[in-house]
Amino acid sequence: MKKLILVFFFGIFAFTTIQAQIIRPSRDNGLFSKDSTSFNKEVKIELNGKTNYKDYKIISINNDTTIIDTTLTIKKDYKFNYIRKDNFELLPFHNQGETYSTLAYSFENESSLPDVGFSAKQFNYYNLNDIKYYYVPTPTSELMYRTGLQQGQVLDAFLTLNTSKQFNIAIGYKGLRSLGRYRNTLASHGNFRTSFNYHTKNKRYFLKGHFYSFDFSNQENGGLTDQSIIYFENNDPNYIKRERLDVNYTNADNLFEGKRYYMDQSYALFTNKKEVVIKKSKTKKPPLNKAASLDSNLKRKDKLVAKKDSIRIMKPKLKELLAKKSIAQTQKKDSTLVKSKPETSLKIGSSFLYETKHYRFNQTSTTSIFGDSYSSTIADHTSYQKSISSLYAQFTLPYLGILKTSISNFNYNYHYKSILYLNSATIPDHLKGNAVALAADWNTNFGNVYLKAKASSILTGNINGSSLYATASFKKDSILNIQVFANYASKEPNFNKQLYQSDYKDYNWANNFSNEKYATLGFEINSNKWGMAKASYNSVNNYTYFDENSKPTQTSKTLNYFRVKAEKALHYKKFTLTNTILYQKVINGADFFRVPDIITRNSLYYSSYVFKGKPMYLQTGVTVKYFSAFKANAYNPLLSEFVLQNNSKIGNYPILDFFANAQIKRTRLFLKVENFSASFTGRNYYSAPNYPYRDLTVRFGLVWNFFI
Repeated sequence: MKKLILVFFFGIFAFTTIQAQIIRPSRDNGLFSKDSTSFNKEVKIELNGKTNYKDYKIISINNDTTIIDTTLTIKKDYKFNYIRKDNFELLPFHNQGETYSTLAYSFENESSLPDVGFSAKQFNYYNLNDIKYYYVPTPTSELMYRTGLQQGQVLDAFLTLNTSKQFNIAIGYKGLRSLGRYRNTLASHGNFRTSFNYHTKNKRYFLKGHFYSFDFSNQENGGLTDQSIIYFENNDPNYIKRERLDVNYTNADNLFEGKRYYMDQSYALFTNKKEVVIKKSKTKKPPLNKAASLDSNLKRKDKLVAKKDSIRIMKPKLKELLAKKSIAQTQKKDSTLVKSKPETSLKIGSSFLYETKHYRFNQTSTTSIFGDSYSSTIADHTSYQKSISSLYAQFTLPYLGILKTSISNFNYNYHYKSILYLNSATIPDHLKGNAVALAADWNTNFGNVYLKAKASSILTGNINGSSLYATASFKKDSILNIQVFANYASKEPNFNKQLYQSDYKDYNWANNFSNEKYATLGFEINSNKWGMAKASYNSVNNYTYFDENSKPTQTSKTLNYFRVKAEKALHYKKFTLTNTILYQKVINGADFFRVPDIITRNSLYYSSYVFKGKPMYLQTGVTVKYFSAFKANAYNPLLSEFVLQNNSKIGNYPILDFFANAQIKRTRLFLKVENFSASFTGRNYYSAPNYPYRDLTVRFGLVWNFFI
């Protein structure tokens, strides 16, 4: 509630600073005569200068820039969920705010540093790359709303503004609450973030940073009992109301919460990107005799009179074209050539990150599912703090591109309240240490060929690891993009696999694992004509996972995993068929690494403007998703991890969703009937063993952008 109040007062502050950004238009002109991106035209705002929809910029942590997009596409429908990402390779649990089963894996961009773990809680977590920075000529906001299951909804509110061309601030909060249809499945999540970025007028000094806090709370029930599974699969009419089905327990919940502070600053010691003006010598024309000169002057006057007469009757747009042509001719006559000299610059900078994370599992009374316990009530608590301090220098040289080198100090403290003394072993209370790492990042281009590489290695410290990532791509405008990539990473397993303490006796361990080693080689092709295709071959040594007893295990086998994904849209008049297919194969390691062989998603829909004057754009159709049967990992709520199981398979059933989406100016409306095939495909749909997928559900929501 406090965060919502903060967003409200920030909105009031935004309106008080609007005058610094906007010169109010007259009543005749209007603020927005047409939408910025819906009709792919300019935003009609009267400012100190002309404003275009491309001026509303989203900036990543690596300074990659995109624009705020208010169009309606099928990809917007795919991303209209509580994590606001395309979940093609994921399978959600029945309630909004619960975890996801993973249908496919990607080992690209693996870091050389271990994470805290608790992977089932990480889907709604904002990584460092997920926090965005902005540049907007006018205050801009976005409101996302979506209904939940049984007394619930998700609301994502966001506002950003520039107090000047040099300083921007943004604030946002995403809150979720959904009761769910099964017993003890309440989800309550909060995501608060605020960011800022600043640069001096001469663009020598840059500063950006953010603050992020989160709390993800879920009630847990352990899934359906064996008898309830029989009632569910037989579609027993006495249990159509899912809250009547028995679950394994109704007295447990887990919580994942934390905060992060981040700041980055840089200063350009020198930069010499200049425009060089080259003047060409004018060639003198031979002198004319008097008769020829008089005739030439008369012809010139006749042409001038004709030109003036024609201008009087021209339309305003034609006048503008003629004026532009006249300016171009004048510039041509001046015989001056302006060229940009290749940039040479040197920047130095520093960054600092501090983050805390806490994981808690609470249960008012014990259950035999997790084994014996030390106490009658469970109150497990894991704490983790980390900080990363970096110094870097960035060189920009002609033809060699941009080279950034850095040195970082990583401090970590993963800990519990006390040391645990057992008869067979002693479980320490912490993993604490530091590491000093050296890193380099390089990118350049030669015409249409782009090269990029980044590497890091831990030089000294309590942990060791290294990573290398390289890409080479060929780009031809927006028509064709071919990319080849390779990745290697060596890192320690996540901390919760190395050390864990619990009030349940079987959930205490201290392990000394070897580094996991990942290697990936692949390519990607994007074409406007042929669609997208991406393939990769992955090899992992010392792969670490949770076995059937929920114990962390490191295999001595090499995991070899191949995957290829393709996307293509077919158009016929106002109908479109968008197809996505993923084929994957575990060549070696299928006894501990399980994925479905095939995942497909096909959307057939109709798109058109409707009503007189075309005030609304409509997209409506059906999406079907299918994945082949496989032995999916089981969900363990105590660990918030997925563990190996060999008892049952899920999959081999279609999920059919009907959708009707519409756009009215900058507002997108979404109506979806999820899994409407439930009544005629059989009740064998599961998200994970013992956890049924959602029944037929009607969802409504919207995304609304305001450009003040």
